[in-house]
Amino acid sequence: MLRKKRYFVLYPEYFNKQLTRKQGRKVSKNKAVDQCNLSKIVYACKYLELEYEVEKDKKYSKKQWESEGRVIVNPEGITSKTELIRRVANVSRKLKKVEKSGDSKKPKSRSK
Repeated sequence: MLRKKRYFVLYPEYFNKQLTRKQGRKVSKNKAVDQCNLSKIVYACKYLELEYEVEKDKKYSKKQWESEGRVIVNPEGITSKTELIRRVANVSRKLKKVEKSGDSKKPKSRSK
């Protein structure tokens, strides 16, 4: 468990393009992702080489009936939560581009 003096909590709702700022989105729409989930945040944390822990049983206060959990991040080398959110959003956008390009490339069937 990452219980240190300082840690940051990230919810998928922070990066969800379909939510408004009032509903909990923390990044601009052009940096947000469609249908953000815990796996995208975990991928971003791995990519950024951050120490993290997933808590699936926790709920986001503004969407308690729909929330799927949260990620607790140890912020070594990161000065603020805003900086962490921006970095995770940038990596999540790259992941979205990779998923789209992967969907468009269908494997060719070989016929003999």
